[in-house]
Amino acid sequence: MKMENLIRVRTMLLLLVVSSALFLGSCKKDATIVAGDKTALTTAIASANTLSAALTTADYPQAAITAFQATLASVVTAAAPTLTQAQIDNLVIQLNAAMATLNTQAYGFIDETKYLNAGWHFDEGTGTTATSYAAGKQVATFKGGNTIILGTAASAAPTWVAGVKGGKAIHVTGGAHLEAPYTTAFLPVDITISVWVNPDELYANNYIVSQNFWVGYKLQTQDGGKPFFTYKTSGGTIIDADNETDNSIKINMWNHIVVSVNSTTQEEKIYVDGTLTKTWTNANKGIGPLLQTLTAPGPQPFIIGCCATDDELANDAVTGWMAWTTAANFGYFKGSIDELKIYNIALTDGQVSKLYNDEKP
Repeated sequence: MKMENLIRVRTMLLLLVVSSALFLGSCKKDATIVAGDKTALTTAIASANTLSAALTTADYPQAAITAFQATLASVVTAAAPTLTQAQIDNLVIQLNAAMATLNTQAYGFIDETKYLNAGWHFDEGTGTTATSYAAGKQVATFKGGNTIILGTAASAAPTWVAGVKGGKAIHVTGGAHLEAPYTTAFLPVDITISVWVNPDELYANNYIVSQNFWVGYKLQTQDGGKPFFTYKTSGGTIIDADNETDNSIKINMWNHIVVSVNSTTQEEKIYVDGTLTKTWTNANKGIGPLLQTLTAPGPQPFIIGCCATDDELANDAVTGWMAWTTAANFGYFKGSIDELKIYNIALTDGQVSKLYNDEKP
């Protein structure tokens, strides 16, 4: 090939490369980003900033705080330019995951996916059932009071009222209550019952929950305002124990009650508003593991707001209820109940304190 032809070919190739580069560059400049909606991201960042500002080493390890705040700063920086919807969604996922991880690192964290056997927020607000948000999804159905014992004083059904913290709660009186079909979830080896109550009045038989009454367990408040827990041990002993502190529970206000039984340490603990008020032991009260098998009568529904079902009351040959029960001594709650939880562990002092602080008004 002659030299001038070779030069001509090289020149054409060079022009082709340059024009291609210019064309590609022009395409890149013309390809604009379709901006996504940052509303969810802005909300997540605001929540994370609020959380970050409140973090203290009294509640979280310093390493957990540092890691979370680093992620937050990274997300805030990444959120500044125009982003596609996919990029925005990924940042929201990243920030929400960081907040969820931080929550698990809090002192007193309770992993409810493992330890919550039943739990009701009572936030439905309508209808005649309340469904547990725990894995078992137990459904508690509204029931009226026993008319044979209470007569015209019996209430037709529970009602919905304002809850402890912005949601809803149930109000019961006149023997009205909720019943959830029995499952073994209600009788774990170790147990913690956590509940908020707002009594209309205090009297000796203010039953909050009952599983086969004293043959299984029952939680109530007494006329002195003392939380009172009765349960049967695996050895057959019936334990009656209150917190020995009058006026612990007050009327017309929300009170947080927690009772736990630890089968290993053989301790029963009673808390009010996040504070341990009484510890009973095997030595001073015969505390032992909770009974797991219910007989005479067999397993009855789990009851919220009353001592016994109509069937239990009618089975007088076994329970003996009707021989002595009157409208004056029949046990049922008078007031509102919210945030009821049954755990399969004995919560620690720190866990109870965190639970109270998370749920308090």
